[in-house]
Amino acid sequence: MKKYLSIKHFLILALIAFTVLACNNDDDGAPSGETIFEIASANPNLSTLVEALELTDLVNTLDGPGTFTVLAPTNAAFDLFLASGNFAGIGDVPVTVLRELLLNHVIGSSIDALTFRTLARNYAETLAEGPTSGTNLSLYFDATGAAIELNGASSVVDENVQASNGIIHTVDAVIDFPTVVTFVTNDINFITLTEALTTATPNTDFASILSGTGPFTVFAPAEIAFETLLDTNANWNTVDDIEEGLLTAVLQHHVVNDNLRSEDITDQSTATTLEGDDITFSLSIGDVTITDGSGNSDILLAVDNIQASNGVIHLITKVMIPDTTN
Repeated sequence: MKKYLSIKHFLILALIAFTVLACNNDDDGAPSGETIFEIASANPNLSTLVEALELTDLVNTLDGPGTFTVLAPTNAAFDLFLASGNFAGIGDVPVTVLRELLLNHVIGSSIDALTFRTLARNYAETLAEGPTSGTNLSLYFDATGAAIELNGASSVVDENVQASNGIIHTVDAVIDFPTVVTFVTNDINFITLTEALTTATPNTDFASILSGTGPFTVFAPAEIAFETLLDTNANWNTVDDIEEGLLTAVLQHHVVNDNLRSEDITDQSTATTLEGDDITFSLSIGDVTITDGSGNSDILLAVDNIQASNGVIHLITKVMIPDTTN
């Protein structure tokens, strides 16, 4: 049976997320009189985090005014990270890299566990810098299970440690810099896209390509977009039924070599896709629509600026088709 997540449902969640994340939440219970850094310093299980904050001059940030959510890796989490990178200790990690890695664990507003679970599956913006000036990395969370999952690689193990300047959630793994592949493979809105990029196109290693340096802009069709595409051919029940050469060209038509955010798009501007055809953007009353290589002009850019370290993802409502005449 064909399956999809309603695009309307996704948009409602995104709107709630960005509204909540722009505000300071009223956390359960009275905040501690201690700052985030003071609480971390008093916890022996967070001693590596404290050392890392000192090495990167981030103490004043988490000891000062402001409202933050800190996803604090335990010592065991850092031990795994250091071992995987062949680092003898936290001091061996390049300071500039370590600083951004730590900022990838910090959100600029206070989000308690209840809010995460209310939003269920969504994105937050961290303080880590993105690949282009003025951008910050996104963080995908799935709070539908027993534990809050972060970028599909880390879980909250201790929730809602209150501080005077925010809240701490302890996590069991260091959250690495996300690539566009991180978000596509973990976001429930992109289940069919993941299948198309992997099992349905075995002769093209899209996962390795899109995990590279980039930057890439991925116009990612939601589940309902693929549902609509499959309905156009009675022989297509899943994307695996689409001829691989055709599907590969279609997927390449959704990727641009650039970190093209929605604020960078102007009316009637164009971008050349990896497939070779141009797509054209139209702006009207705040909405961005796309005309694909085949001339279809009703493709809505529905959720924008999911920022990875090597590019940006925009969720779109229809699968784009390249120029079939060439």
